[in-house]
Amino acid sequence: MNDFICDADRKEALRFLLVKTAAVRSGVKPGELLRVRHCYKSQTRADSLFSFTRDDVLKILKLDYVRLRVEDDSSLVLFFHRDALRRAVSQPENFATLQRCGYPATGDLKSLLRTLYRRFSVEKFPHEVGVFIGYPAKDVVGFIEKNRPRTPCRCPWTVFGDATESLFLSNLYRQTELFAQSVLDACESLQTFFETVANYRLVNSETVAA
Repeated sequence: MNDFICDADRKEALRFLLVKTAAVRSGVKPGELLRVRHCYKSQTRADSLFSFTRDDVLKILKLDYVRLRVEDDSSLVLFFHRDALRRAVSQPENFATLQRCGYPATGDLKSLLRTLYRRFSVEKFPHEVGVFIGYPAKDVVGFIEKNRPRTPCRCPWTVFGDATESLFLSNLYRQTELFAQSVLDACESLQTFFETVANYRLVNSETVAA
């Protein structure tokens, strides 16, 4: 049994990151942008047994990632599924959106991520990052241009135009996170959690819409 997953303090500290990256791990979401603190400690104990650094966290998550911004106490990190992200950025609408934002025409993933990193170094929050984290291109473009009517609906991001795709993806990501929560509560090791979530597939769209 993995002693980490059974340790209440550490499990609670990493729970958010494990759940929020579950959709990336399973490949249903190309990436997730999260803020990772540089040091995590138990609220009740401060000894080294109960503290771990940003790099420890990144190793535990076992995902591809790029640090888009490093600050004194935390880093803004893009976790990504390499194949899913490659598929996402190659979709015509997403590719065209990135082109309009000055990304290289080659579509090479390494070059795109390098450009995204540079954009974060000169802008507070370049909104085309939505392409990298699985938002529909229409919503990314709508937010960038700020001249389109918003569609009122319950969604983690701002929706423009027809909400069908946006709501489908939002529910897909939410269901994957809920599944990860249940697995995290039940499994006895991180390895079991990773394997179960990585193999997670929704049976059909009705499951997502439920």
